[in-house]
Amino acid sequence: MKINIGQIIKLYRYKQNMTQSELAEGICSVSHLSKIENGSKEANQDTINLLLERLGISQETLSQKARHLLSLLDEFQMNMYFYALDQAEQNAEMIIQHEEQFFSLDLGIQYHLSLFQFYLLTEKQPLALKTHRVLKKFEKTFIETEKEIFEYLDGIHQIKNGQLEEGLKKLESCFSYASVEQSDLYYHYAKALGNMGHLGDALEATHQAMDLYRQKNNFKRIIHCTLIHGVISLELKAFQTAKKYLKEVILHTSLHPDAYIKMTAYFYYGVLLKREGDFSSAVPYLLDSLNYFNQEQIEDRYCETLYEIATLYAEYDRKKALPYIHELLKQPRIQPNCLYMIKIYKLMIEENPHDLKTYLAEAAIPYFEHNQLHSEYLFALRTLLSYAASELDERAYMSYTGKLLDHLASYVPYYKKA
Repeated sequence: MKINIGQIIKLYRYKQNMTQSELAEGICSVSHLSKIENGSKEANQDTINLLLERLGISQETLSQKARHLLSLLDEFQMNMYFYALDQAEQNAEMIIQHEEQFFSLDLGIQYHLSLFQFYLLTEKQPLALKTHRVLKKFEKTFIETEKEIFEYLDGIHQIKNGQLEEGLKKLESCFSYASVEQSDLYYHYAKALGNMGHLGDALEATHQAMDLYRQKNNFKRIIHCTLIHGVISLELKAFQTAKKYLKEVILHTSLHPDAYIKMTAYFYYGVLLKREGDFSSAVPYLLDSLNYFNQEQIEDRYCETLYEIATLYAEYDRKKALPYIHELLKQPRIQPNCLYMIKIYKLMIEENPHDLKTYLAEAAIPYFEHNQLHSEYLFALRTLLSYAASELDERAYMSYTGKLLDHLASYVPYYKKA
């Protein structure tokens, strides 16, 4: 391990409130010491030993400190792998206190890579972005293993920021890297595939991740994989299978506390009940998850849950829908497709047929069609059809019916493939 001896000397001199003159007296010139501290001049070993002796440290002490710092990073990595977030939080606080020492012992890149992984794991996006910027500055100095780990973490970072295709490509390139933990790689790969709608491939990757986690008795990540199974089954409309997996997650998170995963399972279980038409049973699950995501300031999940509750009440109890709609419209991170849908519901509830028809025809339907949002497009067309029928507008009714039939016909090959 390379030790930045100049930075070590400078660090310990600062800690002891010594001037360069005081430290250098009788050993070397002040200008010589300044060059050693800044790394612009290599000193002979005798000079280094005398400087270290005056500071009360030795080469052996530095080696021990390096081993200690590496053990802190190892423990940090282990707690992150086994998703022991409370312990990982304590690890993070401790290593941050030793930041200067990490850099002086040439462990700065490992320090920042570990923190970057932690911030991604705990959804601390502003801190993740800040650490990512620091790592990008040092990217040209990375050794091979650091390049591989950064590429893997950068892929996760891109996926979390909505750059799904770019992030997925980076993860795919990491399967040949020995330095990247394969179980975690398959796990994040499965989540990305699921988000992109490649549900079959996502299931296969989830199986791979779960098998690898079982080999290492990583129970929490096994629960996380079970949650992915439940979510994919829900998207495939295999509701009974989804119920089985989601109930399993809720049970296991009661035995092995994990509030985020439990509330995420609550959210999807509420969505499942909503899709089955059991609105009254869905509400408690969605409200519990909404309160948790709001309290923990998990903005994306909070928006998703607000949307599900608002659209549920729009169908089930319209008077209760408006407060959730207004709250959702304040959120800066609302997805565009959700924004269009929620504005439609708002105009329907306010019983403003003229503005609703204009918004559907001129804004929502073109957007849904352009972005190939099948179910939203059908919903918008059917809403227009119902208004055309109620107003006995035969021309508009025939026009919208034609569009509806054309759209359904274009999706027949898609459904046959599925």
